[in-house]
Amino acid sequence: MDDYEWNETSLEHLLTEIEKYTPLAELRGRPKKIRYVNVLLMGRIASGKSSFFNTVESVIKGRLSIRSRTDCAASSLAKSLDVYKVKGRRTFRHLRFRMLDCRCLEEDQSINSRDVEAILDGHVMDGYVFNQGTPISKDNSKFRKDPSIGDRVHCVLFVVDGSNPPEITMSQNVEKQVKELQELMNGRRIPQLILLTKIDTIVTVKEDLSKVFHSRSVLEMRDKVAMSFGLPSYTVLPMQNLANSRTASTEIKMLTLYNLRQILRAADDYLENFEDEILADTNQIPCCGLQLHI
Repeated sequence: MDDYEWNETSLEHLLTEIEKYTPLAELRGRPKKIRYVNVLLMGRIASGKSSFFNTVESVIKGRLSIRSRTDCAASSLAKSLDVYKVKGRRTFRHLRFRMLDCRCLEEDQSINSRDVEAILDGHVMDGYVFNQGTPISKDNSKFRKDPSIGDRVHCVLFVVDGSNPPEITMSQNVEKQVKELQELMNGRRIPQLILLTKIDTIVTVKEDLSKVFHSRSVLEMRDKVAMSFGLPSYTVLPMQNLANSRTASTEIKMLTLYNLRQILRAADDYLENFEDEILADTNQIPCCGLQLHI
């Protein structure tokens, strides 16, 4: 936690950092077209995917948000690609990130891999309705024909139910889907993180969430989840959503903002891999801290 203390002062520091976040802030002459970083949420039914967005918005706005429908049905509620932006509490302006919520990884009705490929590349617009048998076509009104780097997915967040760990509950079919999708992401150098939700089911942190990074039980679960996805342990972010509470404690707020900051940093890592492409798009060359317009 970068030696943060779990108090209102640290909470204000994190909130200010997120409200002031700008994609690739250190890159002088960064293009205005990258107004937002795009984070794709993927997970199984009832993993806490939609609840995470609601928790993020609730913490930032300072009031309960239920804008994203939570999964409580037998099949995924996310039948379309929903793109969410969040307004800052003090600026009333959209913060510089978007969360893309798509249908879940299901046993029999999962998202088409060609649709995922189109989403990753920035072709799919907000509101596109998925058709399991037929992926999006170039003739669809929700198909973006010439996406820029600002339209692509910059980070993927796999949301995992901590009370039903994947090494036990993930079927071979779902595991195969995940591996196929990860190949698409790896080929595009897209960072992948794992959000481990419902950590209050772990006894050692149930009464004191601030101990989450020091709990042996959490660390053991982190390592198992990371292994099941073939990702490093440090990519796992423990999380407690506002599922059964109308108000957020300081600890939940801290954990939410800390995880969001790590997600934004991962998105920046993606953009750094394409710095030359970004500069070429704007015809700008950084030189001694100055911008040269060609």
